[in-house]
Amino acid sequence: MAHHGSPKTLSRSAPTTTTSSRRSKPAAGISPRLLFDQVLNTAAWAVSESPNPSPAACILRKAPELEAQWQLGKRGEPYLAFLLAAHYATVATFVPTDVDTRIRQHTWTNIEGSALWRAIDRVEEVAAWNVRDVSARFVIVDGELVAGHHGEWLSVMAGALGRALVRDDSPAIERTSAWIDSELERQARIVAQAAKYGTDEQLLCAITTVAHNTGDLSRVVDTWRPEHAAGRFGQRYHRLGHERPERFGGVFVYAGSLNKRLMADENHRFLPLRTPKALRRQREWLLPFGPYLFEWGQQLGASPLLTEAERAEVLLALLNVHDRRVSERGCLRAIAGLHSSIHGGIDALRPWLPKNASTLMQRGGVRTALRTPESTFIQEFHKQIERTING
Repeated sequence: MAHHGSPKTLSRSAPTTTTSSRRSKPAAGISPRLLFDQVLNTAAWAVSESPNPSPAACILRKAPELEAQWQLGKRGEPYLAFLLAAHYATVATFVPTDVDTRIRQHTWTNIEGSALWRAIDRVEEVAAWNVRDVSARFVIVDGELVAGHHGEWLSVMAGALGRALVRDDSPAIERTSAWIDSELERQARIVAQAAKYGTDEQLLCAITTVAHNTGDLSRVVDTWRPEHAAGRFGQRYHRLGHERPERFGGVFVYAGSLNKRLMADENHRFLPLRTPKALRRQREWLLPFGPYLFEWGQQLGASPLLTEAERAEVLLALLNVHDRRVSERGCLRAIAGLHSSIHGGIDALRPWLPKNASTLMQRGGVRTALRTPESTFIQEFHKQIERTING
């Protein structure tokens, strides 16, 4: 294992608050039926019939029942659970459902009394679900797993903490802040372990993940009331990846700096990959961490579940990624993987490609990638990693 150099739950019972009585409001937010359709569009495999359905699938299949309640303005904790389940199922897919603002902010705006406590229960429950079922972007270091999903739950819990601060609800403040602290300490430990004992790939995937996760947390702190954002918890959680390395042993500043220099360009939103709908059919085709996309491309090139026309659509999307970001290497490695597993290489896909694709295929970066074995790319990339870390 490479040595990379180290960067310098509470037991509780429900508070005795009461829920204020309010009249049901007209339906607001996104319809459960519509949201379920969006999940089916991008991750039907996540809710398919199964003898052992996931907790998320069980919740999402209740869309018709919840729709009737939602139409009557009943948007309590069952609706929050539905939003969280949709987010869990799709956030690592090519077309995530757009519920971020609702689960991080809107849900918490007017929640009162014991309803806040029950909503926090739901967040903790969802945060314990198995990420590996719905994402290819996770890393395991010394038996501990971290994924972008964990940043989503940090940000949702920060929304709950923001509401608890507004209500001056001491038990809820203690509970949510303790949960956030515990999760941040866990993620910091994973990065520190990867830096000391992990492979280069483990380290880079870990720092990419926690840079994303602390960014999510910071964005929610930015939405808090100014006095709370400037207060004790805002000072503790804001811009963890950018400043004040005395927090959490400096691990998050270390991760943020390394991510910016090595991985930020490799793990953007890959918007052109939303076009090939065939990619949404299999959980196995979810995008892993860049630039480690060669095997993913190989898998798509060899799969009997794709037609040549569908492979060509994937290739065109990857060429468009390269056209937008010539410095990004992962898409080129995916193209090289496709090329290596298609009889005749990517040139065999020309009959299914538009004319302008020929120009994209002939670009120097693409042709160089096709000639570069994966072992050579990894060797050169990891030399760059060592120079960056040790320089």
